[in-house]
Amino acid sequence: MKYRHAFTMVELIFVIVIIGILASVAIPKLTGVTDGAKKSAEIATISAVSTALDSANGEWSINEGDFKWGNKQDSSALNSLGYPNVLSKNGDVFGAVIKGKNSKFKKQATINASDYNISIFTGPASDPQNGVRYDSKAPNNDIANKPDKNDFWIYAFYVNPDKTCSYNNKEISAGDFILADENGTQPTNYNINLTCSP
Repeated sequence: MKYRHAFTMVELIFVIVIIGILASVAIPKLTGVTDGAKKSAEIATISAVSTALDSANGEWSINEGDFKWGNKQDSSALNSLGYPNVLSKNGDVFGAVIKGKNSKFKKQATINASDYNISIFTGPASDPQNGVRYDSKAPNNDIANKPDKNDFWIYAFYVNPDKTCSYNNKEISAGDFILADENGTQPTNYNINLTCSP
Protein backbone atom coordinates (compact mmCIF):
# COMPACT_ATOMS: atom_id res chain seq x y z
CA MET A 1 0.00 0.00 0.00
CA LYS A 2 1.40 3.44 -1.05
CA TYR A 3 1.04 6.54 1.05
CA ARG A 4 0.65 9.95 -0.53
CA HIS A 5 2.57 12.77 1.08
CA ALA A 6 1.17 16.29 1.08
CA PHE A 7 2.22 19.62 2.54
CA THR A 8 0.88 20.44 5.95
CA MET A 9 -0.88 23.73 6.61
CA VAL A 10 2.13 24.92 8.65
CA GLU A 11 4.50 24.22 5.74
CA LEU A 12 2.24 26.11 3.31
CA ILE A 13 2.02 29.11 5.64
CA PHE A 14 5.80 29.05 6.07
CA VAL A 15 6.29 29.11 2.26
CA ILE A 16 3.78 31.96 1.87
CA VAL A 17 5.58 33.99 4.56
CA ILE A 18 8.94 33.48 2.78
CA ILE A 19 7.42 34.55 -0.57
CA GLY A 20 5.94 37.63 1.14
CA ILE A 21 9.33 38.58 2.61
CA LEU A 22 11.04 38.16 -0.77
CA ALA A 23 8.33 40.24 -2.47
CA SER A 24 8.64 43.03 0.12
CA VAL A 25 12.37 43.25 -0.62
CA ALA A 26 12.11 42.93 -4.43
CA ILE A 27 9.17 45.24 -5.22
CA PRO A 28 10.81 48.50 -4.03
CA LYS A 29 13.92 47.61 -6.02
CA LEU A 30 11.82 47.00 -9.14
CA THR A 31 10.07 50.35 -8.64
CA GLY A 32 13.49 52.03 -8.55
CA VAL A 33 14.42 50.28 -11.80
CA THR A 34 11.19 51.49 -13.45
CA ASP A 35 11.78 55.06 -12.25
CA GLY A 36 15.36 54.96 -13.51
CA ALA A 37 14.18 53.68 -16.89
CA LYS A 38 11.61 56.50 -17.17
CA LYS A 39 14.28 59.10 -16.38
CA SER A 40 16.76 57.62 -18.86
CA ALA A 41 14.16 57.36 -21.63
CA GLU A 42 13.05 60.95 -21.10
CA ILE A 43 16.59 62.34 -21.06
CA ALA A 44 17.53 60.31 -24.19
CA THR A 45 14.48 61.58 -26.12
CA ILE A 46 15.12 65.20 -25.15
CA SER A 47 18.77 64.78 -26.15
CA ALA A 48 17.68 63.48 -29.59
CA VAL A 49 15.27 66.42 -29.99
CA SER A 50 18.00 68.91 -28.97
CA THR A 51 20.43 67.38 -31.47
CA ALA A 52 17.81 67.58 -34.24
CA LEU A 53 17.13 71.24 -33.36
CA ASP A 54 20.85 72.07 -33.48
CA SER A 55 21.12 70.28 -36.82
CA ALA A 56 18.16 72.23 -38.26
CA ASN A 57 19.67 75.49 -37.05
CA GLY A 58 23.05 74.56 -38.54
CA GLU A 59 21.43 73.84 -41.92
CA TRP A 60 19.51 77.12 -41.69
CA SER A 61 22.69 79.11 -41.00
CA ILE A 62 24.60 77.77 -44.04
CA ASN A 63 21.80 77.34 -46.60
CA GLU A 64 20.49 80.21 -48.65
CA GLY A 65 17.68 78.31 -50.36
CA ASP A 66 15.04 75.80 -49.42
CA PHE A 67 16.14 72.66 -47.60
CA LYS A 68 14.66 69.83 -45.55
CA TRP A 69 15.31 69.38 -41.85
CA GLY A 70 14.16 67.04 -39.09
CA ASN A 71 11.45 64.64 -40.20
CA LYS A 72 11.19 65.93 -43.80
CA GLN A 73 10.16 69.47 -42.83
CA ASP A 74 10.53 72.50 -45.11
CA SER A 75 12.91 75.29 -44.19
CA SER A 76 9.95 77.71 -44.27
CA ALA A 77 8.82 76.19 -40.92
CA LEU A 78 11.85 77.73 -39.16
CA ASN A 79 11.55 81.15 -37.51
CA SER A 80 13.83 84.19 -37.94
CA LEU A 81 16.45 82.61 -35.62
CA GLY A 82 16.42 79.24 -37.42
CA TYR A 83 14.35 77.22 -34.95
CA PRO A 84 10.89 75.68 -35.37
CA ASN A 85 8.02 77.23 -33.45
CA VAL A 86 6.13 73.93 -33.60
CA LEU A 87 7.67 70.52 -32.91
CA SER A 88 4.58 68.38 -33.48
CA LYS A 89 3.55 66.58 -36.65
CA ASN A 90 0.78 64.07 -37.34
CA GLY A 91 -0.32 64.02 -33.71
CA ASP A 92 3.17 63.20 -32.38
CA VAL A 93 4.51 65.81 -29.97
CA PHE A 94 8.04 65.71 -31.49
CA GLY A 95 7.05 64.37 -34.93
CA ALA A 96 8.53 67.33 -36.82
CA VAL A 97 12.04 66.77 -35.49
CA ILE A 98 12.47 63.03 -34.81
CA LYS A 99 10.95 59.80 -36.07
CA GLY A 100 9.11 57.41 -33.81
CA LYS A 101 6.17 57.76 -31.49
CA ASN A 102 6.65 59.87 -28.40
CA SER A 103 3.17 59.44 -26.97
CA LYS A 104 4.34 59.70 -23.36
CA PHE A 105 5.45 63.28 -23.94
CA LYS A 106 2.92 66.10 -23.66
CA LYS A 107 3.01 69.75 -24.54
CA GLN A 108 1.69 71.52 -21.45
CA ALA A 109 1.81 75.19 -22.45
CA THR A 110 3.14 77.84 -24.82
CA ILE A 111 4.11 81.21 -23.39
CA ASN A 112 4.54 84.19 -25.71
CA ALA A 113 6.14 87.29 -24.22
CA SER A 114 7.70 90.36 -25.81
CA ASP A 115 11.29 89.04 -25.48
CA TYR A 116 10.77 85.28 -25.68
CA ASN A 117 8.49 82.47 -26.85
CA ILE A 118 8.71 79.13 -25.07
CA SER A 119 6.90 75.80 -25.02
CA ILE A 120 6.69 73.57 -21.97
CA PHE A 121 6.77 69.77 -22.19
CA THR A 122 6.59 66.83 -19.80
CA GLY A 123 7.63 63.23 -20.37
CA PRO A 124 7.27 59.82 -18.74
CA ALA A 125 9.37 60.79 -15.69
CA SER A 126 8.12 64.39 -15.36
CA ASP A 127 4.42 63.61 -15.87
CA PRO A 128 2.57 65.23 -12.93
CA GLN A 129 0.28 62.22 -12.39
CA ASN A 130 2.31 59.13 -13.36
CA GLY A 131 5.88 60.40 -13.29
CA VAL A 132 8.77 59.50 -11.02
CA ARG A 133 8.05 60.01 -7.34
CA TYR A 134 10.10 62.44 -5.31
CA ASP A 135 13.22 60.93 -3.77
CA SER A 136 12.60 61.21 -0.04
CA LYS A 137 16.27 60.44 0.72
CA ALA A 138 17.63 63.29 -1.40
CA PRO A 139 18.03 66.88 -0.13
CA ASN A 140 14.74 68.77 -0.67
CA ASN A 141 13.21 65.49 -1.95
CA ASP A 142 14.85 66.14 -5.31
CA ILE A 143 17.79 64.76 -7.28
CA ALA A 144 19.36 67.63 -9.22
CA ASN A 145 19.24 67.50 -13.04
CA LYS A 146 16.98 64.41 -13.07
CA PRO A 147 13.29 64.77 -13.98
CA ASP A 148 10.55 63.89 -11.50
CA LYS A 149 6.83 64.65 -11.03
CA ASN A 150 7.06 68.40 -10.58
CA ASP A 151 9.74 69.11 -13.21
CA PHE A 152 9.23 70.09 -16.85
CA TRP A 153 11.18 70.94 -20.00
CA ILE A 154 11.43 74.42 -21.48
CA TYR A 155 11.96 74.78 -25.24
CA ALA A 156 12.90 78.37 -26.14
CA PHE A 157 12.04 78.70 -29.82
CA TYR A 158 12.59 82.45 -29.74
CA VAL A 159 14.66 84.62 -27.40
CA ASN A 160 15.41 88.23 -28.28
CA PRO A 161 19.06 88.14 -29.44
CA ASP A 162 19.64 91.60 -27.94
CA LYS A 163 18.62 90.47 -24.43
CA THR A 164 19.91 88.01 -21.85
CA CYS A 165 17.08 85.86 -20.51
CA SER A 166 17.18 83.33 -17.69
CA TYR A 167 15.01 81.02 -15.61
CA ASN A 168 16.07 80.11 -12.05
CA ASN A 169 19.48 81.72 -12.69
CA LYS A 170 20.03 79.53 -15.78
CA GLU A 171 20.62 81.50 -18.97
CA ILE A 172 18.37 80.51 -21.87
CA SER A 173 19.06 81.18 -25.55
CA ALA A 174 16.98 80.46 -28.63
CA GLY A 175 16.96 76.74 -29.40
CA ASP A 176 17.65 75.64 -25.82
CA PHE A 177 15.74 72.66 -24.45
CA ILE A 178 16.39 72.66 -20.69
CA LEU A 179 15.03 70.94 -17.62
CA ALA A 180 13.18 73.19 -15.17
CA ASP A 181 14.30 71.22 -12.14
CA GLU A 182 11.92 72.40 -9.44
CA ASN A 183 13.05 71.71 -5.87
CA GLY A 184 10.95 69.79 -3.40
CA THR A 185 7.45 68.45 -3.79
CA GLN A 186 5.47 71.61 -4.55
CA PRO A 187 2.87 71.38 -7.35
CA THR A 188 4.02 72.17 -10.87
CA ASN A 189 3.34 75.66 -12.17
CA TYR A 190 3.63 75.98 -15.95
CA ASN A 191 2.84 79.70 -15.91
CA ILE A 192 6.46 80.80 -15.70
CA ASN A 193 8.29 83.98 -16.63
CA LEU A 194 11.83 84.33 -17.85
CA THR A 195 13.86 87.24 -16.53
CA CYS A 196 15.28 89.29 -19.40
CA SER A 197 17.71 92.19 -19.26
CA PRO A 198 19.53 94.25 -21.94
